[in-house]
Amino acid sequence: MKIKNSPILLSILFTLLAIVFPFIAGVIIAVKNISSLSFIVLIQFIAFAVGVLVTLWIMKKSKFSFQDFGFRKFKAEAWMAVIVVSELVAFFNGIADQDGFSAQYVLILLLFVIAVGLFEEFIFRGLIFKYLSAKGLKTAIIGSSILFGIGHLAHLAAGQDFLLTLLQVVFACLFGLVCAEIVAKTKSIMFPIIWHATHDFIAFLTDSEPNVLSVSIYIFHCLVLIGLAIYFWRALFPKKAVMNLKNPESYV
Repeated sequence: MKIKNSPILLSILFTLLAIVFPFIAGVIIAVKNISSLSFIVLIQFIAFAVGVLVTLWIMKKSKFSFQDFGFRKFKAEAWMAVIVVSELVAFFNGIADQDGFSAQYVLILLLFVIAVGLFEEFIFRGLIFKYLSAKGLKTAIIGSSILFGIGHLAHLAAGQDFLLTLLQVVFACLFGLVCAEIVAKTKSIMFPIIWHATHDFIAFLTDSEPNVLSVSIYIFHCLVLIGLAIYFWRALFPKKAVMNLKNPESYV
């Protein structure tokens, strides 16, 4: 079986590619025993920035155009307001108070989340979504979101708590599902990139210590994602009209 003719195998390889660059950054940080928060984020930014360039090169060398991958403008729609409000809710948990938190750190963090948003969306809602589309739109949406969630299992290699990682995987699957549906609906990858970067930026800025409020906000975000997922799914795949038995010529 040729890899280029297997959308599923290609998608798995792209998922592994998404893990490689943050893994390299983690190794460098660990080997060099780097403790500076700003320096850690800077190394991660460089790794993801290289990943963005590599991904763009792969896209250019593929049989698809950049427009095929969703490099298109998008129009503002009402559902976007729901996403904006749900993200701003996280600020109720307060701004994170940690060592090394400075204006310089915030600037580097902004660059980092932009690189992450670009890289991961190019991989999962760009390459993987497009190649899996050969198997059908539903396969592309569900498959890309599951692989996006599975990709977050890599946090276990960094020693992260299993339960916390599991929660991140579940959230990532939901987030990926909605992003994939948005790409399917708008034919553009631009809004998911902006949303992804914004979500990560707010997540890093706000307090993530486990407490009643933070857990409540997490549950709220999950419920919003589930609601959006259902909304977009119904819009993309409306139920087929059912013939009215009393009047065969009419449909309900």
